[in-house]
Amino acid sequence: MKHARLLMLGAALVGAAMAARAQISTGSSLVKFPENYEQGVHYNTINRGNVREEMFTSADAVAAAKQGQPLPSGTVIVNEWYEKGELTHYFIMEKRTGWGTEVSESARAGEWEFQDFLPNGAPKPGEDGSACKSCHRSQSNHDFVWTYERMSKAN
Repeated sequence: MKHARLLMLGAALVGAAMAARAQISTGSSLVKFPENYEQGVHYNTINRGNVREEMFTSADAVAAAKQGQPLPSGTVIVNEWYEKGELTHYFIMEKRTGWGTEVSESARAGEWEFQDFLPNGAPKPGEDGSACKSCHRSQSNHDFVWTYERMSKAN
């Protein structure tokens, strides 16, 4: 009986450890919610049906885009996502020198990492960034940024 309880306890601990590991590996743990991002440059608004997206980045990123250059390491792009006028999540892209090198070229989007955040700034569960990378790979000629041209025209 004592042996069976120990086995059950061990199985429970292994299960808890696996769940914690899955939670930690969800999304890009490299990307943190950016404080004061709205003090940067608001460079784009997209309206599609009942969805509105408001996009922000740094003045340095806008300056690079205006020159047709890759965006600098440290660039953060924040996309506030609203549905029916209510903020539902933030989509964050962040670029850092050397990010992504642990995976094959075909599985990354340059040096960009991606993370969705809930309205309270907590990482959105169940998102690992792979769908984001897959979609953004088609924009390699614009440093993997769909709104690069809009950024290049920002004030």
